[in-house]
Amino acid sequence: MTTVEQELREVLGTFMRAAAEKNQAAVAAALARVTELHQQLGSDAAPMLRHYLERRSYQKALDFLNSNHSETEAPQCGQ
Repeated sequence: MTTVEQELREVLGTFMRAAAEKNQAAVAAALARVTELHQQLGSDAAPMLRHYLERRSYQKALDFLNSNHSETEAPQCGQ
């Protein structure tokens, strides 16, 4: 896992906690950082991760980062 992916995992966790607590300021700050980190991901980033972030499926992105899924696994939407 790259440094960007590690930070992304931390920020997504922060985002989820802030959303659960309905802390709008923390949600906004976390989303801004998620956007920055998404832009920093290289083209070699896992396709599934890019897919989830592009569609703002942040819980799925966090689950992916916390799992042992293959980095080359293709998105399986709708299944």
